[in-house]
Amino acid sequence: MLMKKWIKVILAVVIVLIISGGAWFWMNRGSAPSTARAAGTYQTPTLFVHGFGGGYGSEKDMIADLSKHPGYQQVLRYTVTNTGQLSVSGSWSASVKHPLIAVVFSSGRPDAPTLGKILKQLKKRYGIKNFNAVGHSAGSAAWANWAVTPDKQGMPQLRRLITIAGPFNGFPGMPGMNGGQHITLAKDGRPNVMSDRYKPLYDNRRYFPKTAAVLNLFGNLGKGTDGRVPVNSARSLRYVVAGRAKSYTEREITNSKAQHSQLHEHNPLVNRYLYEFLNNGKITN
Repeated sequence: MLMKKWIKVILAVVIVLIISGGAWFWMNRGSAPSTARAAGTYQTPTLFVHGFGGGYGSEKDMIADLSKHPGYQQVLRYTVTNTGQLSVSGSWSASVKHPLIAVVFSSGRPDAPTLGKILKQLKKRYGIKNFNAVGHSAGSAAWANWAVTPDKQGMPQLRRLITIAGPFNGFPGMPGMNGGQHITLAKDGRPNVMSDRYKPLYDNRRYFPKTAAVLNLFGNLGKGTDGRVPVNSARSLRYVVAGRAKSYTEREITNSKAQHSQLHEHNPLVNRYLYEFLNNGKITN
């Protein structure tokens, strides 16, 4: 009799466990597939990175002006703390056709490895396969340095890169580096001087993604500089991406807003170039 009682108790426990497990499975059966399906619906985002000493204020005007066009909307803001930790705010709806993401370095010093961390997180969370990038000044250099990084495992592919006032081959005031003031470029874009900043880009140029179309914008106040970055330092990017990028286009800004910091401040010409290139991968003129 005692044995039969124990058998009944054991059977009852097993039945309860089976029912409980089945209920748990029923309630949770759709979670993983649903997340995977949702992740696959997110559109290609465009990430903005500011220059040295900058912040969200260096990006918000471009983001605001782009957001006037249908489908363009800021969805997330990444803040990189002084210790390199990532903090994310905002909400990304899969229905946004042209999602915009602001990346802000609290230190004011953009760097390529952190951009890699952000890209890995975006791919893991949202399942994105491609992305576009916009950088101003040191933000441009950070994107260029990321682009020639050998290991891009776990990251989405770069489709369009827009660099604005990029100090790729040095600029005045950089200690221990070529100031960029006396650079000349050969017909194929090769600079006669390669600064300490430029050499890693050149040495690793074979890793630049062939999927990327590049638009290089730079200002000229009339003396071969935007007041901060020499024109030929910015134009040195061409020799890095030549034969690698899907396409390369450069445009010189010479209007009243050609000064280094004004290139990203509600600049109508720059904004037109941004919109056209992000939409079509090319510009009309």
